[in-house]
Amino acid sequence: MGAPVGFFAPGLVKGTFTFAVLGVVAMLVAVSCFAKETPNITKADSRKLGTLIAWTATVCMWLMWACVYMHQMVPLINPVHVELVE
Repeated sequence: MGAPVGFFAPGLVKGTFTFAVLGVVAMLVAVSCFAKETPNITKADSRKLGTLIAWTATVCMWLMWACVYMHQMVPLINPVHVELVE
């Protein structure tokens, strides 16, 4: 087992980069395909809202993935059970 690398583990860095790319793609899709002008909202505001929603969703999904990934980095394979002596 090597030295711990913490947040700079190769899998964590690669996954973070992947989520950043997916966030950019989601933002571009939200801005180009789903932004439209209605009587209640301008197109510029719709684009801002789409950008906010895309990045909020990306960050939430990345955070869930990162927690699960880091939890698996140090698994609890064989728990040690302590017998209670009375």
